Formats: sequence, C-alpha cells, structure tokens
Amino acid sequence: MVTTSSQTIVIVGAGPAGLLLAHYLLRRGYGVQIYDRRPDPRRVALDQQRSFPISLQYRGRRALQGMAGLEEAIAAYSVMCHGTYLHRRGKARRIPRKHPILTVDRNRLVLVLLEQLVARYPDPARLSLTFDCPCQGVDSEAQTVSFESTDGEHFIVPYDRLIGADGARSAVRAALVADHDLDCQQTYVRDAYKSIFLARTNPQQGVELAPDFIHACNIGGDARILLAPQPGDQMHGAFIFNAKNNPFDGLKTKADVLDYFATYLPTFRPLLSEVEAEALLQRPTARLTTVTCDRFHQGDRILILGDAAHAVSPSIGQGCNSALQDVAWLNQLLDQYQDDWAQVLPQFSQQRVVEAHALRDLSDYSFPRSKALVLEFFLRLTVGRKLHQWFPQRFSPFVFDLVLDTDLDYSEVLRLSKGWINKVKRSMAVTASAPEVTS
Repeated sequence: MVTTSSQTIVIVGAGPAGLLLAHYLLRRGYGVQIYDRRPDPRRVALDQQRSFPISLQYRGRRALQGMAGLEEAIAAYSVMCHGTYLHRRGKARRIPRKHPILTVDRNRLVLVLLEQLVARYPDPARLSLTFDCPCQGVDSEAQTVSFESTDGEHFIVPYDRLIGADGARSAVRAALVADHDLDCQQTYVRDAYKSIFLARTNPQQGVELAPDFIHACNIGGDARILLAPQPGDQMHGAFIFNAKNNPFDGLKTKADVLDYFATYLPTFRPLLSEVEAEALLQRPTARLTTVTCDRFHQGDRILILGDAAHAVSPSIGQGCNSALQDVAWLNQLLDQYQDDWAQVLPQFSQQRVVEAHALRDLSDYSFPRSKALVLEFFLRLTVGRKLHQWFPQRFSPFVFDLVLDTDLDYSEVLRLSKGWINKVKRSMAVTASAPEVTS
C-alpha cells in the first residue's frame, strides 16, 4: 500500500455514503475533511428535521459490516424486519425475506455514523467536519473547492482527492457537467410522496400490526402506503402517489383525511391520530429526481458516488443500499490497486456505471401499475417462489427476491428478470407521458 497519511481527501456531503466513506478512508490512513450544506445533526433535534425511513438490506448491511461494530451501533436504534405484510381489504398477505432488513430513520442513521466517526477518530488533524456550508464550485486545475459559510463569506479548500457524496442535486457533479463534459440526465420520478407517522398499535380498538415486518398497501390509482416499524411502537413511512393525481388535492380538513383513510386504508385508520391527520394535510409534497451519468470520475482526482452519481426511484428501496455498496466497492478497488487512484477511479466508473444503469431499470420497472400486472406480480411473489423452491434449475427467483435476498450484481438481476422488466416497461409505455426533466 502506498503512503496515505500525507494525502487529504475532501468529501462533500455528510449523508450515509459520505460518512461511511470517511470511516473507510480514515482506516486506510488518509486525512479526511467533510463539508455539508446542512446543519450539524448533533445540534438539531431529530423531530425537527425532515426525514424518511431507510431499509438496509443485504448489500447495504454488508457495506456496514466492513467496519467492526458499526452495524451493531446502528441496530440499537433500528428494527430488524423479516419481511413485508401486504394489506388489502382487511386481509394481510405475509411475504417473508431470507435475510432480515434493518429499518432505521434516515437522520438517526446519519447521526450514528457521525457519532461513531468522531469517537473513533477524535484527532482534528486527521478528521475535520464543517456544516452549514454549501459547495459553490470546483476548480480542478487548482485542485480547490469553494464553499459559502453561514455569514455569507466564501472560502476555498485545497484537496488531493475530491469526492462528491452530496446527493441528487450534487454541486460536485454540476461542476463536472459544466467543465468536463460529464453526460448527465436528470428526470423527476413519476411518484410524489408525503412522509407519514403512525402508531403501530391501538389497544382501545384491538389493532396491533406485526412489530418486525414492513407494512404496505396498494390503494389503486397509482397510490400506495409503505410503513417501516421504528423503536417505540411507531411506524414511519411514505404515502406515495402519482404526482399528477394527488389525492390530497381534494382533502380540505383533517376530517377529510380521516374519512379517506377509513374508506381506502381501513387497516391503518385506527393508527392515524387527529394530530397526524392535520399534519399530513399540511405537510409538503416531496418530489425526487433520478440521475443517470456516463461516468463517475474525472482524471485521478475527482469521484462522485451514491445519489450524486445515480439517484433512482425509491420503489425497491435500493438508493441508500447502492450508495453504501459504492463505498465498499471503492474500498475493494483501493485494496486491489494498492491505493493507486489513477487506476482505481477509471475502474470504479467502468464497473459501477453498468450497475447503476441496471438499477435504474430495476427501480423504474420492477413494480407494475396496471391492474392485470399487479395480479401477476403477486402470483410471481407467491407461486413463483414455490416453483423456484421445487425446481430451482428451471425457475429463477422473482426480481424482488433477487434484489433483496442476494448480493448478485444489479446487472445480473436485470438479466435474469428481463422478461418481467420488459413486460412492465411495455405496459407503462402505453399511458406514459414524456419524462419531466429537471432544470
């Protein structure tokens, strides 16, 4: 391994990928400086931050397990889920998973990763953290990146390597697009969502949902609800719907919201408080963007990863998992090429771009929209799983089992699931309009 102690790596973005990357790089002997546009999460109450649940599956958990004790620290604030209950018309279908899923609030995940990082590397000469400073630009010739402080002052930071882990609206990626002809396409995800917080139990009405399963319900009309259990008998999730057909547009009062749940989500109505019904009505609707790039690096100095490189629809829960996997993949390449970044970065692009593009198809087209295909979807989940158990040489696992219960490359999952993916793609093309391109 080459000497790394004299090299400083600047990471823009203190989300899950950026913080896990810092763990790996510091262990390798690098100096790390982290900058983030958001406030220091250690100084902001968790309930004052916008957040959403994350399901850490096989790929993401393996990346965490590469750092001793890290998964255990996160698990202390998580719930281990063993599958999903699909609720429909008062009945629930249980879909177990081969490998447990670790469900955790996104902000709690960030906080644990950060606290563990500071505890393990307290020397400010090796690790520095600066928050509330949006990235303003990159000068790759001078090897500097500029930021804006809370008082409006601009400051410049030199780097040996620069890694953009700053999300779907990455400033580092924008600099590569503007100055280095990075080909990047951004489009809005068809769905929009509102965060939702429900109780898991209502003893007065005799309602108690399984504490170690994710709960989901497809309402119809491109609307569905997805809830992950959290510590303290709470559930945190998303109410998802077609952005052009927002069911909340017709709801004016909290009574309207309660009536909507009673009609379309009767299983969850006893778990929705009047306070949350009012909050749900007022809570802003969120839109997500997908990001598709032709490469993830520039020369031997700059890299983008996670959502900055390949943001995808959250429909199969692989955004954070693939971002954490990026980090483990980069670490493996650093091992393979003995920290020779001139070889590592092109190899990272060569190997991960094809995986990112495959994940884009899997995220967009694994879950069907037409009623006929929804029925086939459930048959494949149940009957198809039995057929694979009985005749493993003739019947491959369904796409969801391949994604959630194996560590197969996304490109291989796509190859094995091409028939189903193409069927869903054709069904969606019939009614699809032109994609909304972000600015």
